[in-house]
Amino acid sequence: MQQQILHLLCTAGTCRLHFSGHEHELTPGSCMIAMASHVGSVCPSADCQLYQLLFPADRQAGCMPHTSYGVCGWLHLFMHPIFKLEGDALTIVEHDFKDVAFRSEHTPEAYRGEAVLQGMRALYLDVMNAHATLFEHEEATPRSADIMSRFIRMLESGTYRKHRTVAYYAGELCVTPKHLHKISTQVSGRTPSYWIGQFTMMEIRHLQMHGKLTAKEVASKLNFDNISHFSRYISRLGKSW
Repeated sequence: MQQQILHLLCTAGTCRLHFSGHEHELTPGSCMIAMASHVGSVCPSADCQLYQLLFPADRQAGCMPHTSYGVCGWLHLFMHPIFKLEGDALTIVEHDFKDVAFRSEHTPEAYRGEAVLQGMRALYLDVMNAHATLFEHEEATPRSADIMSRFIRMLESGTYRKHRTVAYYAGELCVTPKHLHKISTQVSGRTPSYWIGQFTMMEIRHLQMHGKLTAKEVASKLNFDNISHFSRYISRLGKSW
């Protein structure tokens, strides 16, 4: 099943939703960008005005600025997926949401994909610009940004369901585990293990809350050797976060 990125923008009323095991409330100006598979029920109020966009995760890379800032910006969006916009920033991003929806509905089919991609590029540039004023973004070298980007894309594609060791990802990226640890820490402020754990834990919470799966079923779905291994992994994550 293809992974999707969910984009939400609330401009009136309120909207309650479950994300990563917690309930959140979106109020006017709230924007959210997160993996759709990690978002549970979305319950808008009667007076809510909510813009919603779904975009394939494998096409998101084509929306990002081809600079180290693009990678750092994406990582900060992942760490702070819900944020508040106001003033010009809100007006601009709301226009972007409307523009993408318009392109999707009214562009001839032969050009629709590229037209929507162009609209999403503008949306991400404007969101990152607004996000940078709320959260501190750090620059990274082009080489570090490329490695970190590929690492996150592997996780985003669901690789963590089978592989949860830093050594595996380092090998796939043709670097040593120590070097991947250094790059991840410099670029994102977090270790590779943290990112692997984040993706895995969000999947576990979603499967338990919304998939109604037992711990044993979740362990099997995520390729843990047995329920004991699964329990130890959860316990270890709990202590390290």
